[in-house]
Amino acid sequence: MKFKTKGFTSLLLSMLFTVVALSGVVLYLTPRGRTANWTGWTMLGLDKHTWGSLHTNVCLLFFFVVGLHLLFNWKVLFSYIKKRSAGFNLKVEMVLAILITTIVTVGTIKHAPVLTATSTLNERIKDYWDDSAAESPAPHAEEFTLARFANNLGLSVESVTEALRSDGIVVSGSESTIGQIALANEMVPAQLFAAIQKQFPEVETAQGRGNAGEGMGHGDGMGRGDGMGQGMGMGRGMGMGRGDGMGRGLGMGKGHAPESESADSESADSESADSESADSEPADGEPADGGLEESP
Repeated sequence: MKFKTKGFTSLLLSMLFTVVALSGVVLYLTPRGRTANWTGWTMLGLDKHTWGSLHTNVCLLFFFVVGLHLLFNWKVLFSYIKKRSAGFNLKVEMVLAILITTIVTVGTIKHAPVLTATSTLNERIKDYWDDSAAESPAPHAEEFTLARFANNLGLSVESVTEALRSDGIVVSGSESTIGQIALANEMVPAQLFAAIQKQFPEVETAQGRGNAGEGMGHGDGMGRGDGMGQGMGMGRGMGMGRGDGMGRGLGMGKGHAPESESADSESADSESADSESADSEPADGEPADGGLEESP
C-alpha cells in the first residue's frame, strides 16, 4: 500500500491544531506564574509549566508540518498566482486576505479597543485567580532557599525549620528551596507557609503588608504683627521770674499695619507735630522767653 503523504500531512495538521487550540485556551485561562507556582495550580492534571511546554512543542511541530504542506502543494499555490485566469478569479480573495491580516496586525499593535478586549479579559481572569488564591510573602517565594525565606519573614531559620518539622514536614537543609521541600513532601509551597503560620500567626501573608508606613508632615507658619505707637506730650512752665516749659512726645511702633491704619497713624503724627509747634510759639501778651512781665 502506497503511503499518501498529502493525506498524512492533512491528518497530522488537524490533530496538531486541536492540541494547539486546547493548550492555548488553557494558557489563556491560567493564573499568573507566581500564583500558579505558589498554589500548585493544575488543570486536567497538568500544571502551568507543563501546559506551556506542551503548547510550545506542539506549535513548533505544527509550524514545521505547515511548512511541509506548503512545500508539497507549492505548485498548486503558485499556479493560482501565475496563471492570469486563476489570478483574476482570486483577485478579490487575495485582497480580502491581505486586508484582514493587516487590520488584525496593525490594530493590535496600535491597541485598538476591539482588538485589545481579549488581553483585557485575560488580565481580569488572572486578577480573579490572584484574589481567590492564598497569598505568598513575596513574588516567586517558592524559589527562595529556606534561609532566605525565613529571613524574609523576619524569623530565624532554626525556628522555621522547627515549625515545619513539628507539622511532620521533612526538611533536608536550609539551602533547599521552598519548592524543593514542598515537592519532596508531596505538597505545594502554600501548604508549607500555612504550617509556619500555625506556629507564628503574626507572620503576614502578603508582601510588604504591615511593613509599609507612610508619614507626611506639613507645617505652615505665618506670623504677623501689627503695632502703632503714638506719643504726645505738652509741657508748660509758669512761675515768678522765669519759667521754662518743655514738652516732648515720643512714639514708637513696630510691625505692619493696614494702609487705612497707617494713614490714620500718619494723620495723628501730623496733628501731634502741629500741636507741639503751637505750644512752642509764645502766646499773645507773653514774653518770648515764656516768663511774665515784671511790674514796674
